[in-house]
Amino acid sequence: MSHPKIILASRSPARRALMKELGVPFECHASDYPEDMTLKKPAHELAIHLALGKAEYIAEKFPDSIIIGADTFIVANGEKIGKPESTEDAKRIIRLMSDNIIQVISGIVTVQTDNKGAIKGGLLGHATTHLKIMNLTEKDIKFLAEQENALQISGAFSIEGEGGKFVEKIEGDYNNVIGLPIFQLREMLEKLGVKLPS
Repeated sequence: MSHPKIILASRSPARRALMKELGVPFECHASDYPEDMTLKKPAHELAIHLALGKAEYIAEKFPDSIIIGADTFIVANGEKIGKPESTEDAKRIIRLMSDNIIQVISGIVTVQTDNKGAIKGGLLGHATTHLKIMNLTEKDIKFLAEQENALQISGAFSIEGEGGKFVEKIEGDYNNVIGLPIFQLREMLEKLGVKLPS
């Protein structure tokens, strides 16, 4: 192999699809690292902390590898918001986002393991994208909150799904909103010696 095995520490189909765009072989292995949104950290530091935790959680299983960890959540009215706990919580979150500018923040890390699975180095980064959400009716809110995947995504809101219809404006990396700032990841992998197709 020309580079170490690449592992994406995620079960997200959206992240898997974005990774395929890089054109290098990789494997997906879900990390069960707990996403504790209550930690008292600034939003971008929390995103990096959670992404690093996901990568570290599975590192020892994958010697001589590059492990990619990512975590994405939203910030609305100063509240850091992850996955909803229930449909009612999803409605509360969507109401908070309605007629508002929200931040979508992702932490992205790449860690390298040695031949025993110990971490020997890596790179950390984050991305922020701003979304202007339309003024939503209660019917809109109910519709979004009851989508099949609403409880599996941060903010109960999928821009590539029905949620995208309610976004008035986007500033920043669209891929970050999906859950993986792919341009930053490309740069990180190249710094670690991975040859990517141009």
